[in-house]
Amino acid sequence: MQIDRFVDRLEVSWENAGAGQAPYVWFRDNCLCPACRHPQAWERTLDTVALDPDLRPAAVESSVDLTLVWDDGHRTTFTSDWLREHLPTPAPGAASGEPEPVLWTGADARRAPADVDFPEIMQGDAGLLRLLRLIRDRGFAFVRNVPARAGAVVVLAERIAFVQETNFGRSFSVVSKPDPENLAFTAGRLTPHTDVPNRRALPGLQFLHCIDFRARGGDSILIDGYLAASRLRQADPEAHDLLTSVPIPYRFSDEGHDIINRSPVIGVDNAGRHTEIRFHPALMAPLDLAPDLIRPYYRALSAFGRIVRDPDLAFVFRMQPGDCQMFDNRRVLHAREEFDPNSGPRHLEGCYVDRDDFLSRLRVLERRGADFRRH
Repeated sequence: MQIDRFVDRLEVSWENAGAGQAPYVWFRDNCLCPACRHPQAWERTLDTVALDPDLRPAAVESSVDLTLVWDDGHRTTFTSDWLREHLPTPAPGAASGEPEPVLWTGADARRAPADVDFPEIMQGDAGLLRLLRLIRDRGFAFVRNVPARAGAVVVLAERIAFVQETNFGRSFSVVSKPDPENLAFTAGRLTPHTDVPNRRALPGLQFLHCIDFRARGGDSILIDGYLAASRLRQADPEAHDLLTSVPIPYRFSDEGHDIINRSPVIGVDNAGRHTEIRFHPALMAPLDLAPDLIRPYYRALSAFGRIVRDPDLAFVFRMQPGDCQMFDNRRVLHAREEFDPNSGPRHLEGCYVDRDDFLSRLRVLERRGADFRRH
């Protein structure tokens, strides 16, 4: 670890491991000592808003660790590992803590199976960690040999975190029924979409567990929304800019619910990386944009729609009883081919887990055995 001290900031670099830098006030604010962080709750007790943004240390000491000594005699010490994980880097948002997603086409998904066995997940953390890493990196995974009975999907979901309830309940059956309150509950074809964009708290991790499937047709389809958004940005930057900057209304309404939300179709962070897809034309409310913006927006939606429906991006598969597909609903679009309900049943059961809870579980499993307070 090499330390370079400047008038207003400190830079730390590592051989073959990059560098980071921050103003001195950042180091004072992130002091890890018991006087600045509660030793049990591990929340900051230091009054951040009372700090002088132009604060400078009286001395800087470095050997194995880095210590800054302040004018009042307070000492702030960091390990090299902590700094490497948390110190801001020159690229905005680069220290998000999540690896870059692995983008994939349909052919890519078929070549690299993403399967984990249900008993492996339920009997130990190794299988669960492998499953969660697959979803984090690729956006989807399959759990095989889940008991083909109602309620089993909730058991699987609760191995990860709390089930995220919606107006459809803790879980929901995806079957064709006479009076459907949702197109998923018909036998018709479903075009690529992300679920319930009409909710501000967009469900994160989605589960679809196959209990019975003897109908003709009904193949499932997954599409990498991040890859689709990247292709749109390359092919039509103007359309990409519209879909990332202009929120549109989504609405779900039935006898007992009326849920409305406005969001851009494509979410990006401050570094320009894709963070979310909310694409569900069937749930779009009437566009209430400025009149001169409506036609360009429809063109942008069509441009994105053509990409997500490109057969090259589609991972098509047929579920079998005991299979559970799991995918990041903020990244992966899903679809379904039409099926014939008169030829036999097609019964899936689904539920959701919040994305924050999913990522929390993953981080805890990854650092299990490490000292939490050093992170």
